[in-house]
Amino acid sequence: MEKILEYTVSETDNGLTIKAVLSRRMGLSRHEISRLKFMYDGILLNECPVRVTQKVMPHDIIRLRFSDPSDAVSDRTGSIPDILYEDEDLLAVNKPAGIPSHPSKGHVSDDMGSIIKGYYREPLVIRTAGRLDKDVSGIMIYAKNQPASARLSKQREEGILRKTYCAFVGGTPDPLSGTLVYGLQDTEGSPKRIFIPDGDSCVTDYETIRSGEAFSKVHVQIRTGRTHQIRAGFAGTGHPLLGDELYGGSTEMIHRPALHCFKVQLKQPFTGNDICVEAPLPDDMKAIEKAGLEPCCQIQSE
Repeated sequence: MEKILEYTVSETDNGLTIKAVLSRRMGLSRHEISRLKFMYDGILLNECPVRVTQKVMPHDIIRLRFSDPSDAVSDRTGSIPDILYEDEDLLAVNKPAGIPSHPSKGHVSDDMGSIIKGYYREPLVIRTAGRLDKDVSGIMIYAKNQPASARLSKQREEGILRKTYCAFVGGTPDPLSGTLVYGLQDTEGSPKRIFIPDGDSCVTDYETIRSGEAFSKVHVQIRTGRTHQIRAGFAGTGHPLLGDELYGGSTEMIHRPALHCFKVQLKQPFTGNDICVEAPLPDDMKAIEKAGLEPCCQIQSE
């Protein structure tokens, strides 16, 4: 999807090169500038094509055109994405459990991205700001253009884009809230990750919301983005997610990891406005709360 940006050169920019203005004033990365150089009409100065070495004068207008290569429209037409938020630069959808975030073996047209492209029925390149495991539900953020994607990636690195998850774990964490610092390592020939001190560094903040005899409801935020960080992390502390058979979780009440991304906070990539998107718990996780076991202590009201 095409994205147009314009910048009017100020007095303080006088004599700078186009490249310097794009970097210092418009916040473009070296990679973004390089991409624009090879796009038709990617960089215009006063509506004329220009080299990035060209110097500018006050009141000049720099116009950038970001465009993605044509992408085939998905053949999948039967699914309608649950769109929670949308503007010209980004899209937030509520991904059901069982649908992959990306195309993969056995899922070349029924992943979330293909469903979105099939819904719009137009050439569309979208990029995810993070991913969710196939059997994990919740909010996914997609960028509609390349510069938005780059800015969302930077927000993730700086902790501006924050995701909050709801999970049901076996037993009761002790302490009830805190920060888990641990390492994870891949297991050869298995998707399972091992909880060890010297693996990929993980930092996970959690807070127990309600607790019963058999399980607890926790809210989780991750400061690092590792594969299976929440699932393997809680299993390593002796509190695997309900339904997470891979990590020893009980499947009595649910048959997939009881994990849902219910809130995402970020800033609009270009205006800087605060955005907060929320998604309710899916039915299978709501059923856990209602299944006979009333919380034995209310730790925090929601």
